[in-house]
Amino acid sequence: MRAFALLLGLTFTSCSFFAKPLEVSSEHFHITANTYTSSEGEMRALLEQGEALRAAILAISPPDTRPDPTIEVRLNGTLRSQTPYVDSVGTVHLWRFSEEEGGYRALFTHELVHAVAFDQVAEADSLESPDFGFYSEGWAEYAALLVDPGKTGFPLFSFDEDVVTGHWVRHGGLTLAALRAAHEELNKRCEFQAYILRASWFRYVDEVLGREVLLDLVAAKRGWAPEAVEAVLGMSLDEVDADWRAWVIARYAAHPNADSEAEAYRDRIGWVEPCVE
Repeated sequence: MRAFALLLGLTFTSCSFFAKPLEVSSEHFHITANTYTSSEGEMRALLEQGEALRAAILAISPPDTRPDPTIEVRLNGTLRSQTPYVDSVGTVHLWRFSEEEGGYRALFTHELVHAVAFDQVAEADSLESPDFGFYSEGWAEYAALLVDPGKTGFPLFSFDEDVVTGHWVRHGGLTLAALRAAHEELNKRCEFQAYILRASWFRYVDEVLGREVLLDLVAAKRGWAPEAVEAVLGMSLDEVDADWRAWVIARYAAHPNADSEAEAYRDRIGWVEPCVE
């Protein structure tokens, strides 16, 4: 077995060693990979998707958003232990998920939301807020759900958003207050709850409080400290969170076969241990 493992490691290493670099560009994207991690055809398809997604993201963003002129994307091969992210200079790093989850496209849109206005966000005072992670990740996931009908993998796995969100709220696990206060601790460890709960909160702001309030919140002109967010929302976070929770439960109750679909969803992600406070 050890000999087989060593041989397998050598095979992967050899494939990577002999891979040839690949790069393609469009008006707003530059994608790099190699012949081990992608193909020119796949990369050109991502260019086309990226241009369409970038335009769609800008169409729902605050009107004064200043998009980065060129978004760098690096394709790193099959997902193993590292998940997609945007690095400290704004480069999008992607790993290929299963075909069922969308391959490289699985989290492409979410990361593009971060990358589109990367420099503008980096210059803003909102970065200094301890709640930055909650609002940044919440907006990225909600915007991705709005503009990308092909985003059917994590965190919904093709299940209805009202069912998944209602399931987690009724489960009685994490609160939004906890996700704001302990983003670094909870974001990755509790990702199956955190990403959809934050996105749902943004949907509530958009659909109940209004698109103008949402865009004011996303623009973060006054930052994302609690008092600044409450000024935008026009009420306390405790009140908004309570109203959001009631809204989520009502939508779950109105969904046909919600309980059976929620059970099927839990079976689909059966390896996940729910987080509790």
